Amino acid sequence: MTTLADITALLDRELRIADIKDAPVALNGLQVENNGYVTKVALAVDGSQKTLDDAVAAGADLLLLHHGIFWSGLRPITGWWRRKIRTCLEHNLAVYAAHLPLDLHPTLGNNAGLSAGLGLTDTAPEVDYHGVSIGVAGNYPGTVGELRRRLAEITGSDVTGVVRDPAAPAGRVAVCSGGAGEEIYQMHAKGYRCYITGEENHWVRNAAQDMGIDILFAGHYATETFGVKSLGRLLADTFGLPTLFIDNPTGM
Repeated sequence: MTTLADITALLDRELRIADIKDAPVALNGLQVENNGYVTKVALAVDGSQKTLDDAVAAGADLLLLHHGIFWSGLRPITGWWRRKIRTCLEHNLAVYAAHLPLDLHPTLGNNAGLSAGLGLTDTAPEVDYHGVSIGVAGNYPGTVGELRRRLAEITGSDVTGVVRDPAAPAGRVAVCSGGAGEEIYQMHAKGYRCYITGEENHWVRNAAQDMGIDILFAGHYATETFGVKSLGRLLADTFGLPTLFIDNPTGM
């Protein structure tokens, strides 16, 4: 049988959990223990109660998350919060989370998955987020309109944003998943004219128009499914474990 300790050690090492600075609520790494063994792994973006219930119903004893169950911060173990903790403990469900360590991973990360799916070439780390470089930049061979269609295909999302000329070459594109719209000022300062991120922001749309930047929003959730799916493939290849992705989109 595969031990939880072996899986945790692999993920901690591969994702450099101890080295990467993140917000305290992320609490990266193992968040809840089980009985010490893993037979089935569930993968999800967010640690909502529905996701926990779905993981239990699927027979998983390990849940890998991008946004862990402590995202709401320190609080009394009462009501809805007690229910979440009880679900894990009563059903032997271990929980492991990786936020920024998964966003920035060069091959397993959300931005690596986005850039590969888009077909970007000559990629390099880009986009500093609170002092950590988590995004990717690369060259896209087609037009901005083609880039937008391809982004919709790989995320399964309706892509919104500001596009000046769909027939214009996309050129070198910066990509940062999730809620990184505010980094548009950084993109302008670095000379980018095309930026892809997740969650749409009202004032960022206005800034894009003012700056002359094409910005594409594919959704916070939709741009952050790539990383946990990659972790699932890693565990399947390394330990032969069955995995399943739990799809609970937020619509944002």
